[in-house]
Amino acid sequence: MSKFSNLYDIDGNIINPAPQHNFTLEETEKLVDDLTKKVQENPDNNTYKVYLANAQKWLFKLYNEMSREDLMKRMNLITDSIKNAKDEVNEAKQKELDEINKAVEELKEEYNKVVMDEYVEPIEEITENEGHTEDIHTLHSGESETDTKGSAE
Repeated sequence: MSKFSNLYDIDGNIINPAPQHNFTLEETEKLVDDLTKKVQENPDNNTYKVYLANAQKWLFKLYNEMSREDLMKRMNLITDSIKNAKDEVNEAKQKELDEINKAVEELKEEYNKVVMDEYVEPIEEITENEGHTEDIHTLHSGESETDTKGSAE
């Protein structure tokens, strides 16, 4: 292979254009992210897994060659970006939960309104041992009513 050759992956995508150069830290991080997505999308493809393992080894090599100060700055940037991403997700989820909570409260109010406005006809019950009919009234009705029309269906 010549240093003036392009490198391609199994899908025909160019990995490293000519002339050949070592991947920078940013390029390697992007490559690892892209390969991680490909491995997740194609878990049975061992070639992607090998590509990912090689890219991760190169990334760790680059991290090991960094000075302590640069590595700490890099880690702080990464933790800050992760925290910001979590905060954005939490805010979005909080808004979604607030909307769901509001919808549930509206449903409760509507349900309570319907239940309070609902009129229930008394049910006529026949007891076998007494042989006569009794009126059963709803619990929220404080008055005793007699049913002259028969059982409600």
